[in-house]
Amino acid sequence: MVLDTECNTVYFSEKLKENFPDEFALICEKLAPFEYINIKLLKGTKDEWARDYMPIQTHAKRLLKFRYQPSYEPRSNWTDPTTVIKENNLKCRFSKHNINLDGGNIIKWKDKVIISDRVETENHIYKDDPDLLYQRIADDLKTEVLKIKAHEEKDDMTGHIDGMMRFVDGNTLIGNDLNQEYKAIKNSIENLCEKNNFKYINMPFFTDHENHYSAIGIYVNFLEIADVILFPIFNHPKQKNEQALQIIHEAFPKRTIIPINIDAIGKHGGLMNCISWCLKE
Repeated sequence: MVLDTECNTVYFSEKLKENFPDEFALICEKLAPFEYINIKLLKGTKDEWARDYMPIQTHAKRLLKFRYQPSYEPRSNWTDPTTVIKENNLKCRFSKHNINLDGGNIIKWKDKVIISDRVETENHIYKDDPDLLYQRIADDLKTEVLKIKAHEEKDDMTGHIDGMMRFVDGNTLIGNDLNQEYKAIKNSIENLCEKNNFKYINMPFFTDHENHYSAIGIYVNFLEIADVILFPIFNHPKQKNEQALQIIHEAFPKRTIIPINIDAIGKHGGLMNCISWCLKE
């Protein structure tokens, strides 16, 4: 698997620039000092998001595209991945098992990925044999697939893992504070860590109960590109910015950590990882 730390290009939807010009300008300003990072715009998109409908880079010259038909989003709102791939001159292989899986529901390390079990409800044909579903995802990605329990849709519209945890290295995860999590989620993550000898670093989080769609408060939805992390901070009464920044600096001591506030985007359900797609060119 190609890690975002190995990538030199980050793509954003052209609609991000159009719909959130101030936030896009801020992102470009934050990344401007790093001349080795290229910023490009994705043509043919319908909204500000990017990660979910874009392919997974498994090797330097291999892009794998899963089916993109999210049940949580009206069909009329879907960006057509085929259009985006064509208009941006990308060459992809497609899931030979035609699996429906969003890019935001995959976090990857070199020899493994972790996804949430929301993928099961997105692929009803496997409801009687979910193990086969994960086997086929592994076959498509050509790597080990691990899973955790997703939040229910009433608590998290997408159920994506990039709003729950991220890899620090092959043996360490950083994720939402388990002491704040629902018991079922906590047990699932603890079982994952125990079975795979993962260390788990707790990151504080909070929820905006006034907006069901809001991603504000989810610090782990940061952007990794090369040796830089764009780390979301929030202007909210419940914010835990100082504590979160201390933890991310300690977890990634060799990275350049750049705080960024994109609350205007976060209110619509996503943060830095959701609006970006990284590529090793």
